[in-house]
Amino acid sequence: MEGIFMSGTQTFTTQTGTYSYSVSEGENGETIYDLSRVFQDGALPVGAIVIHPDYNPFPEVPGLLNVQFGKGGAERDERTDVPMLGEELEAAFIIGHQLVNPADLDVDPEAEKESAPKVRFLRGHLRAAATEVKSPSTTASKATFLAVQDLVTELVKIYRADKATAKREAKYGKFLDAQRAEVLAPQIKEVDDLIKALQLKKAQLTEKLNGHKAA
Repeated sequence: MEGIFMSGTQTFTTQTGTYSYSVSEGENGETIYDLSRVFQDGALPVGAIVIHPDYNPFPEVPGLLNVQFGKGGAERDERTDVPMLGEELEAAFIIGHQLVNPADLDVDPEAEKESAPKVRFLRGHLRAAATEVKSPSTTASKATFLAVQDLVTELVKIYRADKATAKREAKYGKFLDAQRAEVLAPQIKEVDDLIKALQLKKAQLTEKLNGHKAA
């Protein structure tokens, strides 16, 4: 991937074509990439992709990144600027999100590979639709999947190389702290209730034991 500055934006090229992008920060530290497809006659906006650490409060696999297609909330009808990356007109909009492992891009110097590594995710989990919202979605075609995989791979590289990423991820971590507290609080309450019940049971058994000793 070769990036250049261009009128306040940067560009990169995938197998599908050349894209320009600008970067902004979301409310909770998300990194927002506003994308345009670059053609000979100019550039056309195609939507936005948002990248941030795994949204799960306690991830099973550390270090994953969430790649969200479009700005806004978690639900499809809360999204705006959903990216038009599909190779077919009736399935132009890529919806949903993908959890990816940036470690997929780490090259083992001792391994023999025929091509550059890419982030991995399942084609069956990549959904495309004719419109941003409302319209039914379908599994993305193979051509669309490969195009999106190339694009996401380049954006993850850019994300990792960005000096501002660490600061944004720390901010997102603080956002997750509130969710972690929401998960832990009821668990603590459950344990506390169990302790109280055990204390009561212990008191009852002790009383019974003392009665036998007195006899």
